[in-house]
Amino acid sequence: MKLCAALVGGIVVSGMAQAAKPPAKPQLVRFDFSATVQADGTLADIQPDAALAENLQAMVRRRVATWRYTPLQWQGKAVAAPVSQSIKLEIVPVAESSFAFRILGVGKQEKPALIVRRTEKTPMSPPRFPPELMRSGVNAVLVYAVLYDAAGKPIEVELVYPGKVDRVYQRLDVASREAMAKWSVPHTFEGAPIACRDNVPITFQTGDLSGQLQAPPEVAELFDRYTDMCPEAKLETPVAGTFL
Repeated sequence: MKLCAALVGGIVVSGMAQAAKPPAKPQLVRFDFSATVQADGTLADIQPDAALAENLQAMVRRRVATWRYTPLQWQGKAVAAPVSQSIKLEIVPVAESSFAFRILGVGKQEKPALIVRRTEKTPMSPPRFPPELMRSGVNAVLVYAVLYDAAGKPIEVELVYPGKVDRVYQRLDVASREAMAKWSVPHTFEGAPIACRDNVPITFQTGDLSGQLQAPPEVAELFDRYTDMCPEAKLETPVAGTFL
């Protein structure tokens, strides 16, 4: 049995779940790497996970070196910034005795090392999962646009996803807002405190659905309308469906 905990960059609120068994097909893997996104969007100092075999580390370096990023920017200024990311892949057969790694997507590692840091001055206790909703097997994802002041206090919380809420989502929304009101999440840029808006997903789950339960990709586009998003380097190169 296991209990999911709060994660930096997104909160998972979970009930007890049986340990997951590895899926038979397709086989999914994750390769982590860190690098520096330079001010021109190219990568330097690419460091694959040291736990990978040397040939896989070499594959990651070669592939990632071809990617281009939008560099970290704040108020029109671009600077070099470290990123730590995970490449999600599936293993696909290409011949009778060989296989290839097809990229499904690239996302943040659970603890990214960025110039823009989210340092909790107070513990980020996850929202309270209403017991009756947990017992009924509710699984839901809510995504918020949260404006933090320079001290890290949330001063504006907007539910971005889902667009329409029923009674269940209303209760989860109340629980999420109560928890976020107690969080302190300062952001800095080149060492100076800044006020900015962040993307905060919160997941309520009663099963082992960590690889399946997530907001649809198009939700990220909803944040394009904000001009005060907390700065971060973003991958520009389309990689989903390509091979490592």
